[in-house]
Amino acid sequence: MEPRALSILPVEKAPSCKKSRATSNRLVGGYRFKRHFLVTILIVKNLIISIGLCLISINTFAFEIFALGTSNTNCKNAGQAYTVRLNDLLATDKINASVINAGVDGDRPTFMMGRLERGLKDYPNTKLVIFEPGPNERNPRFSLGPTEEILGYLQKIQMPTIYVSHSTIQSDKEADEMAKKYGAFHYGDWRKGVPLDREHRQFDMGSSGGHMTVQGCQLWAKNMLPLVEQVIKDKNLK
Repeated sequence: MEPRALSILPVEKAPSCKKSRATSNRLVGGYRFKRHFLVTILIVKNLIISIGLCLISINTFAFEIFALGTSNTNCKNAGQAYTVRLNDLLATDKINASVINAGVDGDRPTFMMGRLERGLKDYPNTKLVIFEPGPNERNPRFSLGPTEEILGYLQKIQMPTIYVSHSTIQSDKEADEMAKKYGAFHYGDWRKGVPLDREHRQFDMGSSGGHMTVQGCQLWAKNMLPLVEQVIKDKNLK
């Protein structure tokens, strides 16, 4: 038997090192491009979200209304119901403002100027001040004097102001004249339009009625709303 001839299969050439390196470089380059592309997308996405949140924040609290006053403004024992309710009513009417409660129990006009200046620094976007000097200081020299000083200061810095008077300190006519003198809007007596009954008053200071209840403070806010909105419109506050 004759021996069979062995058939020799052709041997494939191994890829050159140059081709391997080129392929590897293309893979690495593609991976880097993809990674950089994804990182860029994430950065842009986060930037858009941040800008959106800032716009929402600016829109939500476009400006502040600084309510400077006594325990009346603070709604003593009634959970700050006046400023809280006023804030809610403005929001319902699509007015982007935040009402700041700067009412301090027992405060007097003599000490309010310092609080006002600090408050305007703390809330630099304040566009309107509601000023209620209160009845705690009965001596006209230390009540009406500092009250006029504060109204004069607000006029000087061109700050729109609503003046809330108290009938135990000055008559409605006197308060109206004082407000006009300093370019302020006079709301009237703080108790205007609020019934003298136990639903609206706490009677914590004798027969005068004392501080308002939650319902009383909320009614005060409702009564105040039209004037606040009028000032916002007249002064084009934004």
